Amino acid sequence: MQVNGTFVRQGARGPWGTGSRVSRVLGASTALFAFWLVVSASLAPADLLLGAALSLLLGTWSASFLWAGEIPRVTGRQWLALLRYLPRFGGAVFLSALHVVQIVIDPRLPISPRLVICRTRLSRPVSRVAFANAVTLTPGTLTVDVEDGAFLAHCLDEACARRLLNGALERRIAQIFEPGAAA
Repeated sequence: MQVNGTFVRQGARGPWGTGSRVSRVLGASTALFAFWLVVSASLAPADLLLGAALSLLLGTWSASFLWAGEIPRVTGRQWLALLRYLPRFGGAVFLSALHVVQIVIDPRLPISPRLVICRTRLSRPVSRVAFANAVTLTPGTLTVDVEDGAFLAHCLDEACARRLLNGALERRIAQIFEPGAAA
């Protein structure tokens, strides 16, 4: 649509419109740069410059592939719920890491790798991405494939498979990202 000689996308919000390429690049780059600041723990000018350059490069790449359509909307309530969950998730990752260390240092190396299918009721793409990433970030498990609500995960042993299939992780992700999920 044309307004006062300027082309404007219908339904556009914000300075770049909903889901425009520029907003996707800036959003992804900002998130990546924030992550860079936390991981590098440095405010040295060279580190900031390198982080900004890499964030912009990866932000440009990811904006083209991750959410080429509509940008997922995450509310302030969801961000707060996610921040409240991160310490609990960190504790679960720590305990899983201890379990994997136990397996690795045991001379018998008691692994029993298996692929398990974890069916979820998660409906939003952002929920499914969060769930797949949480599974992959947890030592002993790895998301291999996702199709609709079914996640194929590699588990190092029976205990890892039980932890994944007990549904606690899915329930927490649903509480954060799914509308109407019980808190």
